[in-house]
Amino acid sequence: MSHFIMAFLLLGSGTEAAPPPPSAPVADPMICKRFDETGSLARKRKVCKTKSEWSKSTSELQDSMNRFVEDRRGRPPTSN
Repeated sequence: MSHFIMAFLLLGSGTEAAPPPPSAPVADPMICKRFDETGSLARKRKVCKTKSEWSKSTSELQDSMNRFVEDRRGRPPTSN
């Protein structure tokens, strides 16, 4: 009987691996940029976006410009 109790205590006292703590979500840093206002020499406009939002805006602008260039390729210049 004592062997049974000893085995039970040994099995019950084993440390189980605790699940890893949930990792904190990686913070997307906020980046603010200043742009000149059209028609003003002194006025600036401040735009704040997260790093991923700036990246998305940049890639969308790049795609738009690439489509514009590809669309204009091969067409004769317009006369005024």
